[in-house]
Amino acid sequence: MQEYEQGALDVFLVKVRADFDAVVNQAAASMSALEKCSILGSSPLADALFTKVSANTFEGMRAVWRHVATTGVKDLGTRKAGGLYPETEFIRTWETAVFDPNQQTADQVVIPEERDWKEANMYKEALNRGQKIALKMRREILQDPFEVFNLAFTLPTDYPNVRFFGKGNRGLDGNFTPLNERYISTQHARADGGATQSNAVLSSGNAMVFSETAFWAARELGYTFKDDVGDDDPRMTGSVTLVAPNYGGILKVAKQLNDSEWAIETAENQINVHRGAIVSVKSHPALLASRYNPTISNPNQWFLIDEVVRDPEVGTNLECIEFVPQQMKVERLNPNDSIVFKGKQEYCYGWTDWRNGVGTPGTGTTYTG
Repeated sequence: MQEYEQGALDVFLVKVRADFDAVVNQAAASMSALEKCSILGSSPLADALFTKVSANTFEGMRAVWRHVATTGVKDLGTRKAGGLYPETEFIRTWETAVFDPNQQTADQVVIPEERDWKEANMYKEALNRGQKIALKMRREILQDPFEVFNLAFTLPTDYPNVRFFGKGNRGLDGNFTPLNERYISTQHARADGGATQSNAVLSSGNAMVFSETAFWAARELGYTFKDDVGDDDPRMTGSVTLVAPNYGGILKVAKQLNDSEWAIETAENQINVHRGAIVSVKSHPALLASRYNPTISNPNQWFLIDEVVRDPEVGTNLECIEFVPQQMKVERLNPNDSIVFKGKQEYCYGWTDWRNGVGTPGTGTTYTG
């Protein structure tokens, strides 16, 4: 028997002794499954919620991305006819500076070109080295947006990976003191020093399990939001996007709320006031637990995102800062006659303002965030 030696890096085909009729490319199959994992019409593509900010500018590659928030002015006061105009003060709220993390996702596969020549077509397709590198990087792009939601109840200083950022690492008053606010918090600060605000969906201090009552409570909560000088800034007043894992019947209830003509699971002939209120459902296995911190697991979590009120530059305040776009290269190393398959990318995912989102761990227990 003749062995078909592939070498240590291509372990899939070490000592293959016969040709084959069919090979399952599990990397491609699992990626396709992740991209199409629709439950009751839900969509797995969370990156649609994120506004991509490219590092490619006319000036060259960007090393820092900054987002500075401004609001109104302090009390304008009044004047009498012929009197002096009262002085007012411009209010700066916060600044988020996202630095190039210098942490690229980068992989390469090297194969002697003589071995590449000798591989029959079925072996080339089974290995498809460049494709597997691309699939690995695409998997991160598909899953990392959901990591922002997994980290929603975690302080930014405790984020497990430098590729994620939160609002306000430059503070409210220009003193560069980080706000260190969770995306979902009961104590979001105001620049004018007014009462803190909450975007955590609670009932008597407990994180609400997703239900018709909880959905309505979330929308009522968004209706009360104010900006950093206390002016009304309501959200969740139109159609919203639900982000939740397929766990504990969350998506089933969401489908009933959105599509039922009558109030769900009631004996009375009451209309369903929520019909059509959910414009999109984003669901993904990545929401069951954090990829980067195994201690973070929130399978009951759910979020509403207001996509009606969108900033022209940062959308729903969920951002993907792309420092190095995905790149694939095939090169030849002349000194040792080898073929090199390379891939790399570098980006950051995060949030800058909390007002477009409300959420909860959905545990039904006390929430302390």
